[in-house]
Amino acid sequence: MNVFNPRILDASIRDVTGCLSDTQKADVLLHTLQHLPSEGSRIVMENAIQSFLQVSGVPPADIAKALLLQLLSVLSSDPANQDVKAIMQSEHLRQEMGTSPPQFSAEVWREIALCLPKRDLKSLLLVPHALSRIASQLIFREIDLHLMASPEPLRAGNRHRGVHGSHDEQELDAWHNQRSVDILTRILIYPVLASQIKSLSVYAVDSGTSHTLAFQTGMLINSLPKLCSLRSAQCSGHSELINRMLETICASNHRLYSLSINPVHHSGDIDIPPFKHITHFSITGEGGNSTSTHDFISQSHDNLRSLVIKNAHWEFPTDVISVRHLTTIEFEGCFSADCQVFSEILSTGHQLESLTSKGILECTPSATFRLYRSSLPFLTHFALKIISLHRHVTDRDLAPAISEFLRDRKHLHSFHLIVRGAGHRRIGFDASAWGALPSLTNLRSLATIYPTDLSPSLAGCLIPRSLRALTMETVVPPAEDILLFINQLRLGIPPLLTFVGMTNYPIRSVINLIERGFPNVRVVCIDDSVWSVIRLDDVLQTCLYFSIILERIDWPGWPCNELPGSFNHACALSL
Repeated sequence: MNVFNPRILDASIRDVTGCLSDTQKADVLLHTLQHLPSEGSRIVMENAIQSFLQVSGVPPADIAKALLLQLLSVLSSDPANQDVKAIMQSEHLRQEMGTSPPQFSAEVWREIALCLPKRDLKSLLLVPHALSRIASQLIFREIDLHLMASPEPLRAGNRHRGVHGSHDEQELDAWHNQRSVDILTRILIYPVLASQIKSLSVYAVDSGTSHTLAFQTGMLINSLPKLCSLRSAQCSGHSELINRMLETICASNHRLYSLSINPVHHSGDIDIPPFKHITHFSITGEGGNSTSTHDFISQSHDNLRSLVIKNAHWEFPTDVISVRHLTTIEFEGCFSADCQVFSEILSTGHQLESLTSKGILECTPSATFRLYRSSLPFLTHFALKIISLHRHVTDRDLAPAISEFLRDRKHLHSFHLIVRGAGHRRIGFDASAWGALPSLTNLRSLATIYPTDLSPSLAGCLIPRSLRALTMETVVPPAEDILLFINQLRLGIPPLLTFVGMTNYPIRSVINLIERGFPNVRVVCIDDSVWSVIRLDDVLQTCLYFSIILERIDWPGWPCNELPGSFNHACALSL
């Protein structure tokens, strides 16, 4: 005869919950309350909810469930309670929300979807819910088109293989062609879809046979007038295509705020129409005439807030730009001996938040940095990358002057100072250049040269604890073993460091580098190779195995979400 004593079950529950933490006990209590009958004691429910809310560390979602159960209990015991009904109506709560998905309005779901990355939005397209339509709208806000010259499109049976497994250039171009044509067709057919696009990027590859792009170019030009909500445009390709795009966008009266152009293969000058609302302008090229660009900048200088110029043969247009209005400057060009670019920026750039300079240095700006020591009070990003120094230029006070210029800047989040070749000695870069780093208490990103006269143990103490990304470049590799160097440096590595880059270091094993120096990083960059680090917790019986997967990623295509293929040549290594 089977005899069951209910008290044995009660004792077992008491013994099991006695081994749990307070947070786990609260989780068990919440699960139990969901099974409590609606006609149960209201006092039991109230006491349980109050004790649940007293536990610290409970997730906000569980707190919301507990409060909802409390409201439902009060409403079931007193259906005429108007206060509870008012609260539930104001908070968009329903009685069935305890067991079914919340019935939020479309506006609330949209705010939630805005916080999701693009890969999660793509997953939501398959969900039979209002989120699917919202995710579609958010995904199509930004469109990238790659116009390729490919005579043979992929067959339907090989399309999946061509996207995810093949590295054949012809199949890749055919995939881009098919994708671009599909998107342009939908823009031409569905005005609602076209009205959702706010950002358009076009990358056209000129293979020497321009007639192969005539069809895609024609569809693109016909689609531009339908993009009534277009606010940002980017185009990289032949000058003829860029000129046609800009003329069509300007004629369509689009309220464009951001414009980025990149003429390739010395394809000619660009005639930029007079856009009236441009706040961000970017141009990248090789050579060419800068007259039309300077004219456009001069016309837009009152509205411009962000300016990006990348041309090794151009100088900074100090005579046509109003630096006092800019918040972002990124210039990659020539710094001639008589240029006043640093003096103009430091003296008038009061609103500047980001300053990036890169090129051949033919001047000596150290005195300017000393003179305007307290300028640029809102600066959050500073970068100076010297590709080479003119043979007659020697400014041994430049690195110390920059260090003093940036010292004690609590708002600085990013600091990059790189000098190619052996020019670091000619600008006075030594261990003293790292002396200002401890004062940058909110620094997130650091890219600089590792001084040869700085010991690794001291360098670890100088690195700010708030750092998230660290890139070190050396001219002379360390004399001792690289792992010994890493072990000494590890003592001061910030705990939240997620990216590390090392250039010109003799590193043989990336695994050893991660194990011994940077155990918490997620991305590692060694010279021109980038590796993603993924830690997997695989439970096999009672043993817990920790392993690392290093995935080789080609830098030009990472982290582009639109690139077909996953570059998943990975090797799993056990720690």
